[in-house]
Amino acid sequence: MPSNKKRVAIIGGGVAGLIVARHVSARTEDYSLMLFEQTDQVGGTWVYTDKTEVDKNGLPVHSSMYKNLRTNLPKEIMQIPDFPFKDEDGPSFVHHSVIRQYLQDYAQHFNLFPHIKLNTLVKYVEPVTLSDQTTWLVTYKNMATLEETTARFDAVVLCNGHYTVGNIPNIKGRSTFKGTCIHSHQYRLPENYKGRNVCILGASWSGIDIAIEMSKYAEKIYLSHNLPEGLKANIANNVEQRAGIEFIDGKTFHFRDGTSAEVDDFIYCTGYKFTYPFMSDKVKIKTDDNHVEPIYKHLVHADTKNLFFMGLPGIVIPFPMFHIQSQFILRILDGHIKLPSSEKMKSDYEKEKNMLLQQGIPIRHIIKMKERQWAYYDEIATAANVASFPPVIRKIYDHSSAMRELDFMTYKNYQYRIIDKENFTVCYGKQE
Repeated sequence: MPSNKKRVAIIGGGVAGLIVARHVSARTEDYSLMLFEQTDQVGGTWVYTDKTEVDKNGLPVHSSMYKNLRTNLPKEIMQIPDFPFKDEDGPSFVHHSVIRQYLQDYAQHFNLFPHIKLNTLVKYVEPVTLSDQTTWLVTYKNMATLEETTARFDAVVLCNGHYTVGNIPNIKGRSTFKGTCIHSHQYRLPENYKGRNVCILGASWSGIDIAIEMSKYAEKIYLSHNLPEGLKANIANNVEQRAGIEFIDGKTFHFRDGTSAEVDDFIYCTGYKFTYPFMSDKVKIKTDDNHVEPIYKHLVHADTKNLFFMGLPGIVIPFPMFHIQSQFILRILDGHIKLPSSEKMKSDYEKEKNMLLQQGIPIRHIIKMKERQWAYYDEIATAANVASFPPVIRKIYDHSSAMRELDFMTYKNYQYRIIDKENFTVCYGKQE
């Protein structure tokens, strides 16, 4: 007998993929699912490897995790709402291995492994439309046997991450630089830069984090960026802020403020590109300038209402956001949320985009939600009829952000404890 269950394909076994799988698999009477993960374990970007170019299957290394990374959000607000961290008394800003184990435990707890195909590369995703109904043909390859299979699905959820393909800006004269030059995707250890003069381009999370870590070893670090105000927070003494790079002439880097410096090593901390290399040309996706469109509510492809994009918003609290987004997706699939027409979704999306552009937000920063994140969580949670973030989450987020703005060197030493939905405690204790 043919099954009436809706078949859901999830591409990617990182945090987003696991959370979607947890909610889909809880509804076995309505849904069947298959999660495809190209590596041999779940966890996505949280799975550390010393390798920086290709993995054992000859595929580009997925993770950008470096060896000593600790989270930049307290675990108390990072945790998935229905799966708290076991160690309530430990530090708030934890080593990446703690998160990796947490995700393994999550997959185990919700019995997700029977639905997961490890070492399986998605090669091609193609829509097939018959009488206004679109289904999806997903072609995937078993990396052990090299066998390819095509299966049909009623919905596809893209969770393939976007910390793999580095964005490399074109800088005049960069080919004249003969020192080591990498993207932060390839960065692993600060000891490699002992006694060196290093230029780091980009002063977002990874640029600052790597500069601080490297400052214990490097002779001098030039943190080059175009932030108009500059960074006000305390940073290591041997880290010097410079404007963006005008041009490179051999070892001499010329900055836009008219200064120059002699540099041994160069690291691009210039963000990543959204890529969907497996997607058929029949699906129109624009990914220029770090911006994916046409996507409604940062989740739904406006032309194909059963194609979903996880992990687009940045400067958010991702794990709990995925928890709400997953339930929003399920409500769409089971008909409880009625989406507007494609035309209306596109016009709503364009309206929001133009409003942000008029506020002076460049298109590449539209995904950086910052203060807009709270209204977004409330909106999709209300639509999905699930709980949004309790007020204490925002309070801890705001406190942690304020401490970071004061001192990049010490903000991860604060320890947070949630008392109830409104209140928290915080204490300061140096953590090694």
